[in-house]
Amino acid sequence: MLPPGVDRASVRADLLATARERYGAEAVQRALASPVHLIVKRFAGMAPPPPPGAGPDWTVPTPSALLIREGSRWLVATGSGWREAKADASAEIDSLLADRQLWAEPFYTPACPDYGASLLLLKVPGRAETVRNSQCTSQGSRVVEAALRA
Repeated sequence: MLPPGVDRASVRADLLATARERYGAEAVQRALASPVHLIVKRFAGMAPPPPPGAGPDWTVPTPSALLIREGSRWLVATGSGWREAKADASAEIDSLLADRQLWAEPFYTPACPDYGASLLLLKVPGRAETVRNSQCTSQGSRVVEAALRA
């Protein structure tokens, strides 16, 4: 879990390290070279109970996703390559990226009870790279949730 008050550089570094670990350095390099890329990670708030049969080393999952846009479609990195994103999640991401509210949000959305954190690294043409640490519901956290469903 990232500590409270973490800065943009730390969030960015955490997202890149997680993406390299889960999807490989080559996938991250391809994403960063793409004009449109999205890297997300979600930390649980109140930890869920272990699933039935979980061993003593079970830890709360921290889902992540690495996406790029090629033409009119979003691609999602997997441990073994790339696949096309699900249409509903792609449409939601596109809708959220078109919403001015997303771009008006600050880097940090203050915490609310049991939320955890939604981290985002986003690059689209015509805008500087965007990094977000949402510790409560926000437009950025909605992008994260859509990317995780992609």
